[in-house]
Amino acid sequence: MNYCGIDLASKSSSICIIDEKGKVLREVAVPTETADFAKALKGFGKLKVILEASPLAEMAAQMVEEQGHEVEIIDARLAKQLMAAKKKTDRRDAGTLAQIGRSGWYHPVHRKSAEARELRSLSQARRQVVKLAHSQASHIRGLLRAQGIRLGKVSEGQFADTVRAVVQEQVPGLASAMGSLLAVLQTAKEEEKRLSKEITARSQADEVTRRLQSVPGVGPMISVLYRATIDDPQRFRRGEEVADYLGLAPGISQSGDVEYRGRITKEGDKALRWHLVEGAHSLLTRGQDCALKRWGLALETRKGGAKARVAVARKLAILLWRLWKTKETFQAFPEVA
Repeated sequence: MNYCGIDLASKSSSICIIDEKGKVLREVAVPTETADFAKALKGFGKLKVILEASPLAEMAAQMVEEQGHEVEIIDARLAKQLMAAKKKTDRRDAGTLAQIGRSGWYHPVHRKSAEARELRSLSQARRQVVKLAHSQASHIRGLLRAQGIRLGKVSEGQFADTVRAVVQEQVPGLASAMGSLLAVLQTAKEEEKRLSKEITARSQADEVTRRLQSVPGVGPMISVLYRATIDDPQRFRRGEEVADYLGLAPGISQSGDVEYRGRITKEGDKALRWHLVEGAHSLLTRGQDCALKRWGLALETRKGGAKARVAVARKLAILLWRLWKTKETFQAFPEVA
């Protein structure tokens, strides 16, 4: 079998094809299009193609698989370590990926289902709209501060009316400009509500996300994002692997008889990790009484709120995985065998 490495870019991708002995058979840069990929890979039989995990990887993998080749998407962190060099070019990276495929020294990443990708894109769209709304409100406050105006604390519902009243009274010449900014802010808020309703409806229509929401502190946003990120619970053997995957496990440094456990690694999906910590905060402050809440509050007394939230988030990640995999229902105070 021959091996191929593709260093992807939005416009042009570098392709390197080697044989079983590592001899380079073809090196070429082509547009990132199906027809150009087909032409570049033609004539070498069935190839084992290695791609680095990236936003373009799934699209490229589908294009290559349609041509009858075998595709592996590998962990970008490991690939980055292997491709580290003082002379780094797309051509060299493609060659390194091909050699990685030939050696077999790589860790393939899970390729998410179409449903998981759709749910994740929906969650990302909502987060982007939320960021836009927050950014717009901050920008409006900044422009007013430049005029010597400080709004102070204003409720979200009264923000637009307060801005209009203050501008009309103190800087009427900016009324038109502020009106445009407030219109964008209003549109962002309306779209945020619309997307939130859509996510809530999707979560209620799915049996898995409904079960996940039975856990205190876990709402539609967390359940949908968790489902989209984990995708298949069977790919994890133990709950600790889920915590590692989401970057909620402590880093370990060991040498001889000395072992040091530090802060969480923060690897993996940042968005889901943040949502789980927020869910843990909700559980500890407003959630119903349960064994997990009592454990978290006891830990908070000893270690502080920040560490307690992260620890509870880690337990939430494992608990949700177990409920999904075993199809059990949440019990506030589970019986101990």
